[in-house]
Amino acid sequence: MTPKRLWPAIAAVLLALGCGDSTAPPPPASITSGTAIPTGTAGIALVTAPTFLVKDASGNTLGGVPFTIDVTSGGGTLTGTPGRTESGSPTAVGIWTLGKAAGQNSLTVTVAHLQPFVITVLGLPGLPTSVAAASGNAQFAPAGTPLAAPIALKVSDQFGNGVPGVQVSFTVTAGGGSLSDGASATDSAGVASGGTWRLGRSATTQTVIAIAASTFSATFTATVSSDYNPVIRFFGPAASAEAQAAFVDAVNRVRAIVTGDVADQPLTTTNLAATCGNSYPAVALNETVDDLVIYATVSAIDGPGHILASAGPCIVRTDGRSSVLGLMRFDAEDLPTLIARSQLSDVILHEMLHVVGVGVLWRQTNLISGGGTSDPRFTGALGSAECVTLGGADVCPSSVPVENTGGSGTADSHWRESTFDGELMTGFVEPQGKSMPLSTMTVQSLADFGYQVNVFGADSYLVPTPSSSSVLRAQIQVGSIAAMDDVLHPTIEVTPTGVLRPLQTQ
Repeated sequence: MTPKRLWPAIAAVLLALGCGDSTAPPPPASITSGTAIPTGTAGIALVTAPTFLVKDASGNTLGGVPFTIDVTSGGGTLTGTPGRTESGSPTAVGIWTLGKAAGQNSLTVTVAHLQPFVITVLGLPGLPTSVAAASGNAQFAPAGTPLAAPIALKVSDQFGNGVPGVQVSFTVTAGGGSLSDGASATDSAGVASGGTWRLGRSATTQTVIAIAASTFSATFTATVSSDYNPVIRFFGPAASAEAQAAFVDAVNRVRAIVTGDVADQPLTTTNLAATCGNSYPAVALNETVDDLVIYATVSAIDGPGHILASAGPCIVRTDGRSSVLGLMRFDAEDLPTLIARSQLSDVILHEMLHVVGVGVLWRQTNLISGGGTSDPRFTGALGSAECVTLGGADVCPSSVPVENTGGSGTADSHWRESTFDGELMTGFVEPQGKSMPLSTMTVQSLADFGYQVNVFGADSYLVPTPSSSSVLRAQIQVGSIAAMDDVLHPTIEVTPTGVLRPLQTQ
């Protein structure tokens, strides 16, 4: 038997062992989510921090448990982490600033031997702060044609993340083009499309403005492709601002329809007036022309209401198919009326096309038959076919009717007014308010004598029916439409090496 004196010692040991078992904390068995925060704003600290809990095997929350926590994706930052779990309540991770790039962000919580616990938050784009072209800016295309790539705008937050669901409007602001889609919302990447951009019919500045959220804007630009470059040189009395602007407009329309480069041409003369006539300035030239030089002046011709202008080339290349230098002269007393009637740009374009060669180089290139008769005809195959395409099968089966009235400055060098009504290259100005469209027939007639052209730079036009043409002819006979111009025919040709000589009429 155990001696009685040992019982007190054994009892003390047992008591001590029993007390130790009752005070030691249970070991951590799991890490679970507390407050989940599914989303936040990229680059910004979360307003409410996510929380987690460390529990024992019985599911009780344990406090005072040491842990580590690290940013493991998204590139954000974490500060103010407590280091030990809260007693009896979820533990906040600290101040978590999400990464600047939109997307998933994660933290990893580690407690001793337990499986690491991952907390994730999706960083969403913030409010729009900027816009920029995503595609389609700074493209090139011929006038009147669609650009190869659609235009699109990206809307971004302060960190460059695309912002979805933002309304964007697209508007043509210069050049007269059109868009297939004027408004759309940004997609998941923050990109909105303005669709296909068809350029205007002039080789002028082409722009579209895109406005996002009624606040942010970006401008898209495009350039009309053309290698033809007429140069205007004013002389004599200073032209008005309206006249100068109309000349610029006309140059841009010509460049829209004539797109191919013409051979550079050396040109030398000691006195242009002596070479081409006293209507030209008495200036010396020693240059290489690319592609056409036009001298322009506003001066007295014959008083108001008669001949509005005279125009045409003086010097052509030896093949007779392209003009080198010409003149455009406008009656100063008719210009105010043309400006008031909003017809100045049409008349200047008409005259400029004469200098390029319409109606003037037909004889030189053997593209007119019956000149001087009651039925002169333009015989170019391309122009004639285009007349048929425009609804003129009855009047243009194989050639195009040319004007047979109006005197030497109008007959044989314009389309016939009684057939083609208001087409720009007939020989008469239309009544105020009536358009004078530049047709694809005129454009293709330029191709008939060698120019590289773009028909999409032309205006919409259809050959009128015979009944409407007869009404028009009656209007002309009572004098309600003035004769437009006095055509000047070339007199000089220049060889590729720059030798000037009298033009040999074919």
